[in-house]
Amino acid sequence: MKIRNGFVTNSSSTNFIIISKKEITVEFLFEKLGFKRGTPFAEMGWELCSNIFYRPDNDTLNFEDIKKDFGTKTANKWKSLTQRGYHSLRGHTSSDEDTLTSFFTMDSFEIEDKDFYVNGKNCIW
Repeated sequence: MKIRNGFVTNSSSTNFIIISKKEITVEFLFEKLGFKRGTPFAEMGWELCSNIFYRPDNDTLNFEDIKKDFGTKTANKWKSLTQRGYHSLRGHTSSDEDTLTSFFTMDSFEIEDKDFYVNGKNCIW
């Protein structure tokens, strides 16, 4: 029989790279992800966007780290767009957060629009 010592968790996490022509704020994310004020999901949507935004890791935001975590295509996109003045943010969510954030964390995804890109494919279960 093996006994494991130390911290054990069943939580998961997802890392995000967000690239946008407009400055990235919690309110901007709230709108871009399709949430509307005064709706049943507004409070949870705000919490989700806050969880993503308030865990930025921009000190290490560089081509090699983005390539390692999100792939060459995303790293090239980041390099090209940030050189043209786009804003970028590296965010993080955990399944230990509120209900919507936990749900959001459980899958990997990619959102691509003409002026907004999110890569949430770095999902660890």
